[in-house]
Amino acid sequence: MLPKNSFACPFEHIKNPDQEADKISEIVGRTISRLDSRYPIPDKVLRGVHPKSHGCVKASFEINSDIAPSMQVGLFSLPGKKFNAFIRFSNAAATLGPDISDKGEHGSRGIAIKVFDVADEVLVEDEDGACNQDFLMINQPVFAFANTDDYLHLMRVLDRNNDNPDEFFSPLKLQDPTLTEQEKQKILNYIKAENIDQQGIQRMLNTLTIVKQIKSTAVANPLNIQYFSAAPFLFGQDRVMKYSVKPVYQISPTVLPTDLAVDYLRRALSDSMSQNDRIEFDFMVQLRNGDSDMGIENASSIWDEKQFPFIKLAKIIIPTPQREVNSDANKAQCEAMAFTPWHSLPEHQPIGSINRLRKDVYQSSAEYRNKEREFKNEFFIAVIFKKIVKLLFG
Repeated sequence: MLPKNSFACPFEHIKNPDQEADKISEIVGRTISRLDSRYPIPDKVLRGVHPKSHGCVKASFEINSDIAPSMQVGLFSLPGKKFNAFIRFSNAAATLGPDISDKGEHGSRGIAIKVFDVADEVLVEDEDGACNQDFLMINQPVFAFANTDDYLHLMRVLDRNNDNPDEFFSPLKLQDPTLTEQEKQKILNYIKAENIDQQGIQRMLNTLTIVKQIKSTAVANPLNIQYFSAAPFLFGQDRVMKYSVKPVYQISPTVLPTDLAVDYLRRALSDSMSQNDRIEFDFMVQLRNGDSDMGIENASSIWDEKQFPFIKLAKIIIPTPQREVNSDANKAQCEAMAFTPWHSLPEHQPIGSINRLRKDVYQSSAEYRNKEREFKNEFFIAVIFKKIVKLLFG
């Protein structure tokens, strides 16, 4: 159920709301199951998505003073207004790992921006009751998974195969002449069990294409790349936006280092934040008003920038130096924060299948992460106490 202060969106097309709600509920359950598997006691539970942080930085989010009257909507309604912000840079992979694989494959990179104290009312309040606006983005203009159905197929595969996604793409191998009859039948059984039709297989092929693009996209510094919302959002009640942030200046390093350490992106960010370089991003939006099929329910659909050019609405300024990026206090604050696109003004309501899914998944993951952290800490302390007692008294 959407928050009571959300707008009725004329652009969404939910074929079967009850069925979608059941699928989202199953994904939430499987997300929690994956967290339990990835982080057994006494390990600390991390985020369900984007668990690996490169670092968090303080910033200001400044609305452009020359913003056009037609663009003065929601967060952008007051030209020249400045907000405090906090930014988390991350890997989008669901599990921890090196920034580049041993096969030389890259991963999706993410940025999450929390703009503080934006209004008196938002769709979902932050954990401390604050009214903040979160903007979540990746370094690709589309998501790899189009909708809730496809993401549910993936989660079932990850649950069955301990986070290995290969089975998800198995229908694309049906024409492989080297397949044995047993292997072919296994794939056919998977297609039948998941009720995957020809459109689903086409989306699967699109997903594979996007994944290959991600794996081939090198990033030397999280501060040097453009990030995209991928999914759509309202811009007031009668327009839809996709948003993006793009660096104004290039920051060293701009090419991959020769020694690709496991955490080379954290090192690049930390080194950049210890300098006095000017770090700015333009915050931009693409806008549409229902002129044609906008792919609202397909987060893998792209909006042509030539047809729908980005419009600059604000600047993000990251002051330097911030040498505390690697401090324990900063890391703790970074880890404790929860980001979701539903921390949002009603004027920028998330829309579309993937965004409806993200509402429950992100909220449940954050709640479980904090609750489980407390439980595991208590459990771990109890175990250590029993060991000490046993050592002292036998």
